[in-house]
Amino acid sequence: MHDRRRAVFSGACMVLIALICGGLLAAAMLVPAPLVVLPFVIVTCIACPMAATYEAAEALAALREPRRQLRRELDRLPETQHPLGY
Repeated sequence: MHDRRRAVFSGACMVLIALICGGLLAAAMLVPAPLVVLPFVIVTCIACPMAATYEAAEALAALREPRRQLRRELDRLPETQHPLGY
């Protein structure tokens, strides 16, 4: 359950960060921002959503890990024949 909460929280944070960075970038372009600050704003607005996406990908991978472990355990079980020969 902890991994599911982490994945949902990471996804929500990723969307929130993307919205905030988009708004910041739009505000910096529409309001005359100093030319010295503009490259830093652009780099920040691109790098923050990328970092959030990386964290969300790790959370989703952790969410899928129990399924992989279950499949490994099921693959270790021996195959048995059907009692009626099917």
